[in-house]
Amino acid sequence: MTEKFDVNSWLKTYRDAFAPAQRAQAEGFKAFERFARHQYAVAGDYLELSLHAAKVALAVKTGDDFAAAQRELGSEFSTKLQKHAAELATIATETQNSLTGVFAEAADSVAAPARKKAA
Repeated sequence: MTEKFDVNSWLKTYRDAFAPAQRAQAEGFKAFERFARHQYAVAGDYLELSLHAAKVALAVKTGDDFAAAQRELGSEFSTKLQKHAAELATIATETQNSLTGVFAEAADSVAAPARKKAA
């Protein structure tokens, strides 16, 4: 009575056991990529602000013109930062929702077989 070792069933069990972790990792990488792209956009806006501020400093003749130009640049930059803050909140909310779904599916995949065995 020798029992054969079934590699396919062992691999299926392994895949099923680690599928939730793999999905969570994929969602985490997606979130990290979105966050990195967002930060890259924010850094680009800071660079643009510094370039425009340098151009304004070299181009204006009077202090009043300089102050008005700086005020305008600050207003534009503030609007961009508010937009980026809203985008960051959206990214955080969507990421939290997707990871919550992944963890709920993982918990259900563990709890469902346990309920069947208990019944």
